[in-house]
Amino acid sequence: MNKLTLNRACQALLLTFTLFLGTPAWAERLITDMAGRQVKLPDQVKRVYAVGHTIPMVAAVAPDLLASNYRLSEQARPYLHPAFFEGKTTPSAGNRFTDEEVLKMAPDLVVMEAIPGAEERAERLAERLRTPVVLVDLDLLQSKRSFTFLGNVLQRPEQAQVLVDFIRTHIDPIPAKAKTIPSEKRVRVYYAEGPDGLSTNPSGSSHTQVLDYVGGINVAQVVNLPDEGMSAVSLEQLYLWQPDLILVWTPAADKLTTYQAIMDNPLWRRLKAVKDKQVVQIPWLPYSWFDRPPSSNRILGVLWLAQTLYPEVYRLDLVTLTREYVKTFYHRDISEAEARYLLQLAYPGSKPLP
Repeated sequence: MNKLTLNRACQALLLTFTLFLGTPAWAERLITDMAGRQVKLPDQVKRVYAVGHTIPMVAAVAPDLLASNYRLSEQARPYLHPAFFEGKTTPSAGNRFTDEEVLKMAPDLVVMEAIPGAEERAERLAERLRTPVVLVDLDLLQSKRSFTFLGNVLQRPEQAQVLVDFIRTHIDPIPAKAKTIPSEKRVRVYYAEGPDGLSTNPSGSSHTQVLDYVGGINVAQVVNLPDEGMSAVSLEQLYLWQPDLILVWTPAADKLTTYQAIMDNPLWRRLKAVKDKQVVQIPWLPYSWFDRPPSSNRILGVLWLAQTLYPEVYRLDLVTLTREYVKTFYHRDISEAEARYLLQLAYPGSKPLP
């Protein structure tokens, strides 16, 4: 081999070695998830199976990577970027996917909520699917950390920072203002769930965290169930609690089933809140603004409920904030009229907001 041939061979070998080191195709990343687990991730995440409550969080960061979503109504779609629903897999039955349905999605990452017992479930799921599973904290108070974490995992740090900045600007000041509200002026609220309104969650539950956050008083004196399911209550208990305001939620919000069950039942009219028409339907498009899922959709709910309960304290421009939130978290521009429509959902039968 002459000197020229040897030099070319060495250069080719060096180039191959350099390309091998610089090529990310077979590389892995080792991260620590929000439950403290170390998880190996592919160098590039392309499809994410977001489990349950994590769907709005993942979609806020990277809707194009989302492989799954809830079954969304046609009413919800105008308020979401098409990447939220186009080409997404939804459960064939109920709200949960079978392993077979997940495998057909071919995700290279699974995102689950970090709740008690989730570590073991995550390990089992990762083994069944042969796909890495990371756990993210959905506590409202941890939202900035959670988005920063997802931005790193999904390799979208810039979008994650936009979400963090929104929270820092608009949500972080709320608790300090809540502390200025005298105890005698705090609004006593009953959160009415289920088709008849006689199910609820107490203070301290993830399902009522928005109410706690803005300084409302949850009148429900019930035990927070281990799985944070709904607790049954009676009208007799409500007669004793006598809330100032009733917040209404039901999966069939568009049909106003729970709202009408309360407003049309003479037994409910023994409550001053019902007689005074202090019954508010939680806006539900494109997701509930208050709960179910207890995810990043609650961030808009914080602003809405703060202004609803204490307009003289917070003085928020909800139309502007709703538009900004939808653009930031749902990647969709909506008009002022559309924002007013969403806010008007809270007051069925009332005149449109000015």
